[in-house]
Amino acid sequence: MLRVVKMLSIFILLFIAFVLGSQNPQLIKINYILASAELSLAVVISICFVTGVIVGTLISLRLFTTLKWQNFRLKTSNKKLIAEKET
Repeated sequence: MLRVVKMLSIFILLFIAFVLGSQNPQLIKINYILASAELSLAVVISICFVTGVIVGTLISLRLFTTLKWQNFRLKTSNKKLIAEKET
């Protein structure tokens, strides 16, 4: 069931991306520090979206692993305290 929900959400996101891409064909000029480029507005929106998803995933992964490690240390400490209390 979870796999179906994931696939459905991916298809919905792809459909939204297709609609945004077809509605934004204008060319815009992007100025970098050293260069500039002329890109479609849909491409710029896609690049910003993907960059945001990657940054959000990395931040969430960092927080998640920190919390998992803290949980592991607390469980270990709890087991030691329970063992000391029983003896």
